Amino acid sequence: MIAKFIKILLFIIYGTQIIITAQTKDIVAYYPEWGAAHKTYFVKNIVTSGSVNKITVLIYAFVEPGPDSSGNIVPKFMNSYIDYRQPYSSEMSVDGVADDSAQPLKGQFNQLKKLKRINSKLKILLSIGGWSGSTYYSDAALTTASREKFVDDCIDKFIRGNLPVDSASGGKGVAAGIFDGFDIDWEFPLKGGAEGIHNNPNDKKNLTKLFALFRKKMNEINPGLILTAAVAAGKPNVDNYDIVKDQKYLDWFNLMTYDFHGSWDNVAAHHTNLLASPEDTTGNGIKLSFDNSIKYFLDSLGVSGRKIVPGAAFYGKLWCNVDSINHGLYQAGIGAGEDSVFSSGNYSNISTLESKGYKYYWDTLAMAPWLYNASEKKFCSFDDPKSISLKAHYVDAYNLRGLMFWEISQDDSSGTLVNTIYTRNMPDVKIKRSNTIKNFASVQITEPKNFETFMKGSNVIINTNEIDKANGTVKVEFFGDGISLGYDTKAPFDWVWFNLPTGKHKIKAVASNKEGNKKFSKEVTINIY
Repeated sequence: MIAKFIKILLFIIYGTQIIITAQTKDIVAYYPEWGAAHKTYFVKNIVTSGSVNKITVLIYAFVEPGPDSSGNIVPKFMNSYIDYRQPYSSEMSVDGVADDSAQPLKGQFNQLKKLKRINSKLKILLSIGGWSGSTYYSDAALTTASREKFVDDCIDKFIRGNLPVDSASGGKGVAAGIFDGFDIDWEFPLKGGAEGIHNNPNDKKNLTKLFALFRKKMNEINPGLILTAAVAAGKPNVDNYDIVKDQKYLDWFNLMTYDFHGSWDNVAAHHTNLLASPEDTTGNGIKLSFDNSIKYFLDSLGVSGRKIVPGAAFYGKLWCNVDSINHGLYQAGIGAGEDSVFSSGNYSNISTLESKGYKYYWDTLAMAPWLYNASEKKFCSFDDPKSISLKAHYVDAYNLRGLMFWEISQDDSSGTLVNTIYTRNMPDVKIKRSNTIKNFASVQITEPKNFETFMKGSNVIINTNEIDKANGTVKVEFFGDGISLGYDTKAPFDWVWFNLPTGKHKIKAVASNKEGNKKFSKEVTINIY
């Protein structure tokens, strides 16, 4: 009895630790300025989707480095009307209150201010640059004088809130208190990036100096101000930054663990896969994955887990003219951007494609989903609730700072993907509990094998037998040493136990059918050395 009590007590303590861990992880959402310009997504949608109290950091994207009338490189608005000059109607507004056309702060900046009233703990950063907005970063970082001018102007406009006066908008201090810091998104120093980007052989060194100056001047105002950087996630692009030195000045790195493959590739492949698959031969020997990127930062570059925030993708990548072999995966194809069915590639649209001739597949090696339309020969790589749930569990297992994503307007109207990050779980299934289907298929763990051996720190993939959905199986929950590792509600039912410590460990799976009945797998023991 005492032993049983102790076991229950330990379970409660361990479970409480998991909850505390989950609550302390950052959920970092990029928000695109152009959503409002296209009248498809407003700040208020963060509220109506239920996401406002789940995210901890909102990164407003973008302003861009560019020359002023004197040739100095300063942060320039992409659309100042959308940012702070547009009067919002009551229907567009976060709180249902329309802007007065005479008030000095309007537009999205005023909506961000209102958002903070709803979630007082929310931090809002301003992202500078982006793929098409990094042309002049090299010039901004080039000299001591150019760095001083650029940093001073950033701080003056967005920390002190002194916005340029335009008609009845802007003025001294009108935007103070909205932004809690900056996200530096230079894509990319040294080489690469969009056509026409300026580069210099000293970009890497100059970027570190730019970070140092931002940190110094921000600390003089408030040491609590946040400085982050969006950086490439895979070699060789990571080597364009001096990560080891840069981490001294940054609160964290936002790792762009997506776009591993895209329209520039002539092979259809995963663009945001969790693990590296031995069957992926597309990278000329470089195995790109969420896991490999993080391990490189942790192990090779010595970055603290508390300074690593990897990314999930709320959008997909599409290839056309893809052969049906292997349902399109790793087959030759033509990368595509916009498409009549694929639309913008948002998850909100991708989640409807199974009703439009696309079939869902899951890669049990890369732990990543894809869709394939055999009749149209179209292939779509994306993140879904299953892959994002696994990424959230990975963040916990490796004690990373949190998980970020590009970007929040691409979620569905219910905030499904944000909620998945917040809860760590896929949307649960409804159980009828009529107990009429009792003899549904049993569940067996097919991988790993009983008494199989792995190295310390391994990510152990757990596969189960094919379960006939016609027999009612709707959910499989996985347990490691008696503690839930998460559950899967979309076949094939499998999971990952991340970053295992040394010793013997026991794995079990529990299948549930739509009537509430359960089947338990035989326990599998593995050895970690």
